[in-house]
This record gives sequence, structure tokens and C-alpha cells, in this order.
Amino acid sequence: MAGVITYFILLLCTGIMGSGYCQNGPATTKTPPSCSYAVSTIKFGFKIDITSATTGNYDININEEAHPETKVIHSVVHSNQTSSHKIKHLKPCTEYKHAVAFNDGAGNRTFCSYTGNKTSELTTQMEMKDIEDGSCIPGYVCYRSDWNIGSSMSASNNVAAEPCRTNSTEFCIKPGINDICTNLITTFTFTKCMDSSFIKIKSIPVDYLNVSELKQDIPTELPVDKIRTTFPQNCRNLTIVYTCLDIDEFSKPIKPLTELEPFTNYSCMGQIKENDVTIKNTTAIKFNIDCDLTTTITTPSVTNTSVKLSWTTTSQKCKDVLTKSTKLSFLCSCVPHHSKHKHSKSSRGGCLIDELEPYTNYECGVEPRYKKKVFVKITSPVETLVGKPADISKPSVTLLGNNEIKVTCTLLGRFYGPGGYYIARLRYGDIVMTQKNTKECLFTFKDLSYSTTYILEVAAGNKKFEGNLKHEVVTTRYNDIAVIVVIICLIVLVVVAVVSMAYVLRRRRSQNDVNKDVMLELNPIYENVPRS
Repeated sequence: MAGVITYFILLLCTGIMGSGYCQNGPATTKTPPSCSYAVSTIKFGFKIDITSATTGNYDININEEAHPETKVIHSVVHSNQTSSHKIKHLKPCTEYKHAVAFNDGAGNRTFCSYTGNKTSELTTQMEMKDIEDGSCIPGYVCYRSDWNIGSSMSASNNVAAEPCRTNSTEFCIKPGINDICTNLITTFTFTKCMDSSFIKIKSIPVDYLNVSELKQDIPTELPVDKIRTTFPQNCRNLTIVYTCLDIDEFSKPIKPLTELEPFTNYSCMGQIKENDVTIKNTTAIKFNIDCDLTTTITTPSVTNTSVKLSWTTTSQKCKDVLTKSTKLSFLCSCVPHHSKHKHSKSSRGGCLIDELEPYTNYECGVEPRYKKKVFVKITSPVETLVGKPADISKPSVTLLGNNEIKVTCTLLGRFYGPGGYYIARLRYGDIVMTQKNTKECLFTFKDLSYSTTYILEVAAGNKKFEGNLKHEVVTTRYNDIAVIVVIICLIVLVVVAVVSMAYVLRRRRSQNDVNKDVMLELNPIYENVPRS
């Protein structure tokens, strides 16, 4: 009674005035509680009867005598003069030590006296009916008992039992994949009991199958006939059907395995069927079959302006699925590019790249493509054949004299062949005057006929071809020196003629005058002749 009064005084002091006042106030002496306990054996454990005038928290310590480290403390509340507490979930046929102590909540413990003869007791025998089927963890085989059966359980698949997190009275064993479609035998062994072993047999149907544990081999080649899936070896009537979905294009319909395409991100799920009835779906597997492709260019066919490429393609991983697909295309091109040269696209084993420049070194190649996948470009060196030289500009003609011309031009490109040269021809009827120049387009034609119209032809050439001719009409001037000489000659002739005529006239006049004088002289003679 004194202990109870002291306890209430302490509560009153602490609650009303604070613990400091109680410590600084008049000194009080705490009377240790006087308590005792008794132990009796019950099924699944012990019953502990505590007798004490001090109410509060008591700790009941239970640990196996053979394994002292397995101590378990049960905290109970003692509120009456005598209280009973059942401690269950112990091991059967096992010697346990026990102790009871008052816990004042401040870390102080006062052990109670035991009314029996010894501080250990033996638990009772276990019976088969003490073990019941449990259902704590889906997909596991669980057993429940008020006995501690965890350490005594051993399954035929040698998997250790796991305690249930939500129910301390259950222990569960996870069936292995090869336990499916068989019976899982669980043995409960208690070496200290007379009937030391019990056996529980549980049929494990396909429902126990954890699909996440199925081994599904991811395909690496096309075509895909099936996805290899490892089923429990004892299940005989299981089949599986896979369908796949394009992850990047969900709008597309699902496809069976036989219609899968390369370079596509797929998510495939299988329907597990037992006797053609779907029972489960597998977990989805994701994969993308990256097909290899070997492209080999055969000897190119070359002209002076085009290259025809031919090639063969093979695939070890995807075989005809890739090489015969209409989605496999090839982009042909030559380097260096120029304004006229364009890419050529083909879905077959050949393409023509035209509008190339003659007599030019190219690196021509094929770039395979499948949808968005671009393979490495395969190239081959190519030299186009000799072609016609490029055109020249309009010839520039300069008259250096009345019968001499100078001709110049510019090459508008390249000679497109070896031995490049320029050629100029001057035609007049059947007369052809030809000049060649290998360095520049510069020609001079001398000693031409005056006041004559010629046809000028100019072109570039190489060892094999002559380029397009450029024509010009050229007319020489008249011979002005000859004209001057003729005029001078005419003037001289005129002067000579005038002088000659003057001379003739003068002679005539002189002769007439002489004749007149002679006649004058003759007349007097005639007059002096005497008449007969």
C-alpha cells in the first residue's frame, strides 16, 4: 500500500509542480515494487501470472535455454493485483528460460520473484492439426500455426521459409518454376518431440506461375518463328502465342511474330494458354532487330557522262526479310558533285548516275537505307571516258590589215580528254586554211585575198573528239594601195593624152601656117610670067 501511495505522490508532484520541484523538495525514498510471478504450460507456450501491488509496465523475458541469444521480451501492462498473460508462438518441446521485471520507464528494472522451483519450463508436444494452410503471400505456399514453425519447415525444393510480414503466425515458401504442375512437399521437423516430423503436401497448379520468372529469349534474327520461352518442365499442356506492337507508332495494328520488320522498336507480349484457354499474359519484352547488311559493288559500267552501278546485298541475320523488302532502298551518288549531277535512288540491285562530266575521276557509291536506318556507304573509284570538249565562247575577230585577221576565244569548260588543243579553219569555197594551237586560242591569218568573204570555224579538241564549231563570217578590205596606183596611172595617162593631143594640134597648126606661106610665094611668080 505504501508503494502505491508513493507512486501517486510522484505523479502528482511531476504533473503539477514539475520534476524540478520534486527533486529540490523534501527528499523522498522510492520503494521498490514487490512482485512475483508464476508460470504454467499451455498449448503453444506459457501463461504468466503476475502478482504485485504496483501497477505499470512489466517485461516478460523468454529465451531458449539451448540458445540464450534468442531472447524475446514481451511488454505487458499489469493493472490489477493479479494479472495473467499468455505467451504463445514458441517452439514445441523446447526448454525456455523466463524472467519478469517491473519497468519504471526510466530505464530502471526490478525483477520479480518466481514462485516455482526452477527458472525454465518445457513447452508441450505439437500435433498435426496445429498446422493450417495460410494465404499470406500470393504465389507462395503458406502455413499458419500458433507454434513457431519457421525454423522447422523445409520444402522439397530446398527453399527456406520466409516469415509473413503482416501475420507473425505464418511462414511461406516460394515454389520454384519446376515446382509448377507438381506437388510441393513441406516437412516440419522438431527433433525434441517424440513425433518429430509432419508432412504437408500442396498441389502447385499453373496459377502459381510467376510470369516475371519465365525466361524469354529475345529474338536477334528475322524471320521470327517463335520466341523461345522456358515453361515449367512438368507442365505438359502449355502453349504461348506472341503479338507485337510498334512502340514508335502505336496507331499501327499489332503484328504476329512472322510479320516483324527490322530496325523497329517492338514490345511483344505472349498469351499463355493451357489446353487452348488463355490463363496468363507474359511480361512484355522489348527488342529491335538490327539486321546486318553486306553490299558489294560489281565492276561499274562507264560512259563519258554516266556510271551504271550494280551490286549484291546479303544479310546473315535477316536473310530475305531485309534484302527483298520494298522498304529497302539505295541512294547512288558520285563525288565530287556538280550542278547537273543528281542522286539516283533505286530499290533494286542497280542504278544509273548520269549527267556526269567526261574524263573525270569520281568516287561513286551506294548508300543502303531502310526506313530511317542508314547503312555505311559502299564506294568504288570511277573515271568517266573521254568526251567532247566544252564549247568555246564566240570567237573574237580583229582585222590587223586589209588582208590579215586575228582570232581569239575562251574555253567554257574543260577539254574532257588528253591532248587538248584549239583549232581554227578559214574557208573560201574549196580552199581551207587550218591552224592549230595547243596552248591558247589565238590565231593569225595573213596574206588573204582582198575584199573577200571567208567562213571562220573555231573549236576545242582532244585526242579523240573535236568540240562544237563556232562560225563567224569574215570579210577582208579592198587593196587601197593598188587603187592609188591605178588612179595615179590614170592621171598619168590622162596627162600624157592631153599633152599628146596638144602636141598634135600644135603640129597641125604649124603645118597649116607653112602651107599658107608657100602659096603666097608662088602667086607672084605666076604674076611675072609674060603672056604669050
